[in-house]
Amino acid sequence: MRARLLGAASLWMAMVLGGSPSLAAQETEDTTRLPELIVTPTRLPTRPDAVVSSVTTISGDDLRARGIRFVQDALRDVPGATLVQVGSYGGYNWANLTTDNVDRIEILRGPGSVIYGSDAVSGVVQIFTRRGQGRLAFEGGAEGGTFGTIDGHFGLLGGTDRVSYSADASRFTTDGIYPFNNDYGNTVLSGSVTGRPNDRTDVSLATRYSNNRYHFPTDFAGIPSDSNQSNSEEALSLAADLGRRFGDRYELRVTAGGSRTDGGFDDLADNPGDTVGFAFASHRDSRAQRGNLDARLNAAFSPELTVTAGAQAERETERQTGVTTSNFGGISTTPDTPFDRGRTTLGYYAQGLLDLSSGLALNVNARLDDNSAFGTFFTYRAGAAYRLPSHTRLRASVGRGFKAPTFCEQFCDAPFVVGDSTLSPERSTSWEAGIEQEVAAGRLSVWATYFDQHFRDMVVYNGSAAPGEPTYRNGAGARARGVETGMTAVFGAGVRATASYTYLDTEATDDAGQPSASFAAGERLIRRPRHSAELALRARVFDRALLGGSVTYLGRRDDVDFNQFPSQRIELPAYTIVDLACEIEVLRAAPGRPGISGVLRVENLFDQHYEQVVGFPGRDRAVFGGARFRF
Repeated sequence: MRARLLGAASLWMAMVLGGSPSLAAQETEDTTRLPELIVTPTRLPTRPDAVVSSVTTISGDDLRARGIRFVQDALRDVPGATLVQVGSYGGYNWANLTTDNVDRIEILRGPGSVIYGSDAVSGVVQIFTRRGQGRLAFEGGAEGGTFGTIDGHFGLLGGTDRVSYSADASRFTTDGIYPFNNDYGNTVLSGSVTGRPNDRTDVSLATRYSNNRYHFPTDFAGIPSDSNQSNSEEALSLAADLGRRFGDRYELRVTAGGSRTDGGFDDLADNPGDTVGFAFASHRDSRAQRGNLDARLNAAFSPELTVTAGAQAERETERQTGVTTSNFGGISTTPDTPFDRGRTTLGYYAQGLLDLSSGLALNVNARLDDNSAFGTFFTYRAGAAYRLPSHTRLRASVGRGFKAPTFCEQFCDAPFVVGDSTLSPERSTSWEAGIEQEVAAGRLSVWATYFDQHFRDMVVYNGSAAPGEPTYRNGAGARARGVETGMTAVFGAGVRATASYTYLDTEATDDAGQPSASFAAGERLIRRPRHSAELALRARVFDRALLGGSVTYLGRRDDVDFNQFPSQRIELPAYTIVDLACEIEVLRAAPGRPGISGVLRVENLFDQHYEQVVGFPGRDRAVFGGARFRF
């Protein structure tokens, strides 16, 4: 996901008062709207200048001002973030996760396994659902445009001093960028309720449901060749959080969450004559379930020192079935070897936070996990920050994380994908050091961070494995190091600009004795640009117009051309994308009268032709327009 991350699968994702059924266990937090506090690094509301880790916060207001519809597009704004989309809309799960009902997104870089367990080997993305305030309000909107795109949503939100709530429903459809078999549709329902029965107790409940299907004509090399293959996904998540304070020092929090994702893949014969070759038709079904229970005690021994001790139980299960139809002298349908597996993890963790008036802040934590399939693992993270009177902040941190193999990497048995049940978890060790400086009374801030990550026991795909032999293997290693730098500037009351640049140096340090075009010792990691940069602007003009835009640069990077035999490593050229968005208030809301705004967005303004992945072109220039209302 992030350029300094080695893959989206390495990323733990927490949906706060929302749901990410396909990516991670669900979490909820006390996310009362406190804009000067950050929750994700410690799971405690923390002042930004006391956070010792690299964190980026993206506000829901910014997302809406710039017309960003999908979380994957929002994450591209994160310094050093590199997400690639293979084909049109849909595809990888990030493409199905929308920004509906989002209050803000917090992104923690570096290992987060101590607080969040496995999968947080390289970072955490936490999405906070909006909480209503004040009288009941209704809002909605609709847009349409290029690629036959239609996008609409309707929501409500409100609250009192004791109860707040929000709910939203949306539907997004598009014909996609390819000339055939490229339809995509996504329906999302989400809602949350937060209550405070008394001054010492708070409770939050949330749910998120999504249903999507996307058709794609491309084969593994990006060539449009199939008229009816498609993927589908139906996902439901539930989350609950209960907090109880005992006196002024102690707080007990209990968090529970669960998710279920049903997925399917269909590829029938394109026509009556399409009966040639291996796996000319296939069908697969999957179901993944994940649930967890977390209890922790926060003890504030003094205004400066808080200690947390907690335990977590997590249960994961997954099952897959499928059939493949081939023609070798006669048509035959062969079932894949199905699997239905589960594993349980018990985790115990402790954390200490020290924030002194002298300017020193310390964060030390450790965790022990006991996994029913892989045994025990110890992880840690420690860091320090120091605030100088000159509004300069210095910080550094070091940590260790681990990630369990996926169920498919262990147990799949299908054409081109065979698991290995003996795989071990991946491990990472990283450290970083940074400096931040505020000037002009806080209207301008600049920062820079150096990071260094090392990965071992990585799970990599072996496409040259003999038939029936595992296609996944352990033992690979890699490193990623570089510099991230950026600035935020506020010009007057209505103009805000952010900019970032990342220099990234990656290398595969160990290929486990089986080098390939995509992973070989001494080579750069594919799809990770050495240079990337982003500039974003948001401005309010004449009190009725809200303008937003961004310029994104992605430098040259290595990739693999699978359309050649054998596959060859090539270099993709750099590209720059410019996006613009505008919202103009046509009718201002007043008692008994709705507010109405017109919206206009342009993606890829200069129609830049580019490929994020070899053989898969990016979207051409697209124009969208519509209206929004609030009542």
